[in-house]
Amino acid sequence: MFISDELARDYLARMILLTFPGMGIAMGTWGFFWEVFLLFSVFIVGRRKGVFTAAFFLAIGYIAALVIFKVEAINYLGFVPLAGLLGVFGWQKGWPIRVNFFWSAVVAAVLGMVQTLPFVLQGFDADTANVMINTTVQQYRVSGLLEIMKQQGINEVQIRDLLQQGIDIYALVIPSIAAILAIIEFGFVFYVMRRWFKGDMEWIPFTRWRLPWYAVWGAVLGIGCYLLGDQFSWPVIRGIGINFMVVYVAFTLVLGISAYLYFLQSPRIPRFLKWALILVNFIYFMFSFVSLIIFGLFDLVMNFRRLPEES
Repeated sequence: MFISDELARDYLARMILLTFPGMGIAMGTWGFFWEVFLLFSVFIVGRRKGVFTAAFFLAIGYIAALVIFKVEAINYLGFVPLAGLLGVFGWQKGWPIRVNFFWSAVVAAVLGMVQTLPFVLQGFDADTANVMINTTVQQYRVSGLLEIMKQQGINEVQIRDLLQQGIDIYALVIPSIAAILAIIEFGFVFYVMRRWFKGDMEWIPFTRWRLPWYAVWGAVLGIGCYLLGDQFSWPVIRGIGINFMVVYVAFTLVLGISAYLYFLQSPRIPRFLKWALILVNFIYFMFSFVSLIIFGLFDLVMNFRRLPEES
């Protein structure tokens, strides 16, 4: 019997949804690419059979992993593929692309971040931090970098203090790093699937990427939590604000680059001026980096490109 390519993809995607959660734990391969495969499968099954069918097969896969590996499976399973269900649902309901991506990315970020909370609450113990610091200092000593830093007036005690501060900062922003990785996972699959099935929907070029205007409230919430936590010495609220702001740095950087390239494509700007701006961006890289973030943040509200709002 002849099986079409689309039907074969559907069967393969269902098999991945059923088996990959358990296989990922058994083989020790669960990670970024494993979740990407699951997200692709969610979109493929959801597009052909609907979001509830995709949810059913994905749920069976997770339940099977929990039955086989007991409660310990929670420590290994990643739940970012569940965000694909919202993306499929919005796709079927005809949600605007910006709205669909934003809320699905929010769900992906929350699912990615939740897994890190036990570690954040526990933090790095003193022994682990000391091992990391000692290893780094030893590497500096072997490479000769430690001697160079001493010649510049930085002694070993100061280096250890700086490394300890770096570890503390890293432990604080682990949730936002996990959230950004989850958004990258979902965004990559969302982009590829829209390219794959571009005949079924409108294609939006990178220079016209934009989020709904109300997405700016996430940045406002992050800044507010940081200021409030700093004012009243509430470390938890301050940490929430910092993590919100780190995520929005990534969001607004992409939006800022999109808007910047949009204006560079304008025929009203002379070509020599475009090349001059690009050269200045490379020379003053950090200033340009911060400017793009601010530009992307304000573009959410001001809509500098005058792109039509989707309702």
